[in-house]
Amino acid sequence: MFTGIVEELGELVSREERPDAAQFVVRGPLTSSDARPGDSIAVNGVCLTVVDVDGEVFTADVIGETLRRSSLG
Repeated sequence: MFTGIVEELGELVSREERPDAAQFVVRGPLTSSDARPGDSIAVNGVCLTVVDVDGEVFTADVIGETLRRSSLG
């Protein structure tokens, strides 16, 4: 069950396709301001792990199974 707080509406900046995966770059100034690699951030109801933070954007890798079974695909 989700028990977090929705902080802001983010924007998908880019989506790079990879073999059976993708990498998302998401702009969310408030969320990115205190995010660190390894943090979990819900994107469209799917928890993604932050792999990089650069200013107002964070990057997350999304595996193929998540793409197939969620709205992120």
